[in-house]
Amino acid sequence: MAFILDELEKIEAGQLGAVYLLYGDDLYLEEEVIGSLSTGFIQKSSAAAEKKVFYGSEDTGDEFLQSLVNIGMFASRQIIIFKEITNLSNRYHKSLLSYLDAPDPNTLLILTAAGGQKSTLLNKLKKHTAIKTLSIWSPYPRQFPVLIQRKIKKEGYQISPEALEILSISTNDSLSHAFAEIEKILIYIGDKPEITLENVRAVVGSEKNYQMADFNQAVAERDLYQAIHICLALIETGIDTPYFISSLYRLFANVWAYQQIHAGTQSDYYPIKKTRELYESAYRNYADRNYKSVFEKLLEVDLKAKSTSISTQDLMIPLIFELLK
Repeated sequence: MAFILDELEKIEAGQLGAVYLLYGDDLYLEEEVIGSLSTGFIQKSSAAAEKKVFYGSEDTGDEFLQSLVNIGMFASRQIIIFKEITNLSNRYHKSLLSYLDAPDPNTLLILTAAGGQKSTLLNKLKKHTAIKTLSIWSPYPRQFPVLIQRKIKKEGYQISPEALEILSISTNDSLSHAFAEIEKILIYIGDKPEITLENVRAVVGSEKNYQMADFNQAVAERDLYQAIHICLALIETGIDTPYFISSLYRLFANVWAYQQIHAGTQSDYYPIKKTRELYESAYRNYADRNYKSVFEKLLEVDLKAKSTSISTQDLMIPLIFELLK
């Protein structure tokens, strides 16, 4: 799978398919890609497009398959998103695969699957000729500068090379962290057209008591008190549940895959070295955990955050207890 930036540029240039599978672990990148796909589809025609979202954690298989063959009465085109497609009940697999043999050109179908999962349906989807699979794995640290620069350019701003370097190094624990800091910086600079090194230091710098990297470190060390303390401090600064979930998902995905991906790797580049040490520490501290239950719990809390009005504190504190106990 190609680097996601290359794929996003093709989408924004109008090179759009009918069916996409988003496969990986970065929930923030997932939303970024869904947004670009939806925008590209809507801009292809002046006809109205209806948007429908389904979740594998809910029993909506009948409604999902019915929507594929029946566009609503108030639109002639539609965008259908099914998140956690590996949770779709077996009884619907054959119907979905039959649809993929001749997808409706007036429908954009987006399927998502968390990275690391194994299922017969997922294997068939990856191999199906009608599907374009896009990687939404969290980017490597070296890829952050171009993604950050793209985001800033889309917002109509520029960033100096020095500022870009420091912002990338300071936020490359997750793309959600990087984009959240960009939003804060843009508010801070107001109408100024360029982000400077001083701007980055003022917003991301030392006057902030904690960053998401500190929270990840506390979780990796399985330090319950410190993790809750930092979580509450971050909530006070405006961090919301999806940001926490995205960061935790990336952390535990890398811990789960530590032996296959990170063990034995060496690098003198400081951010990469520190990241590997973080995963190594967490790998030792969570040797007794069932990672399937961890990922299921993260997805459950993420869904609650998006579908209910429960506060970030009321969602995150019980989650931290359950993950670290």
